[in-house]
Formats: sequence, structure tokens, C-alpha cells
Amino acid sequence: MSWNDVDAIIYDGTPEQIEVVRCPDCGGKLKLRYSQKAESVEVKCLNCGAASRHSGVNEIPNFAKIA
Repeated sequence: MSWNDVDAIIYDGTPEQIEVVRCPDCGGKLKLRYSQKAESVEVKCLNCGAASRHSGVNEIPNFAKIA
């Protein structure tokens, strides 16, 4: 799994897929944050600290819809 795969799952995945998605670097649990006001998504590994941030997000990702 790559960070691109993680992005695809958190934006378009099912609740079951989102629940089990893990860090592609170490397999750790991911913290997912979405801010509609800031139009941003942040994904951070709680184990190794690897992170991904996206700005200019115009659509609500699936993980935020089910939270």
C-alpha cells in the first residue's frame, strides 16, 4: 500500500475500508482530520509520525462523512 492508496481510501472508500487503513510506511494507526473551513485534510501516523496534508479540498472526504 502507498500513500496514494491511503488517499483513495479516505476520499472514496467504504466505512469498512477506512476503518482498517494503516500507514504505508510502518503499518501504524492513522489519525484523519478534515477542516471544511480551512479546506484541508491531514493524515498522520500515530506510530512513526509520517504525515500527508492536502490543501484546497473542495469535497468532503468519505472518512469525514461517516465520523
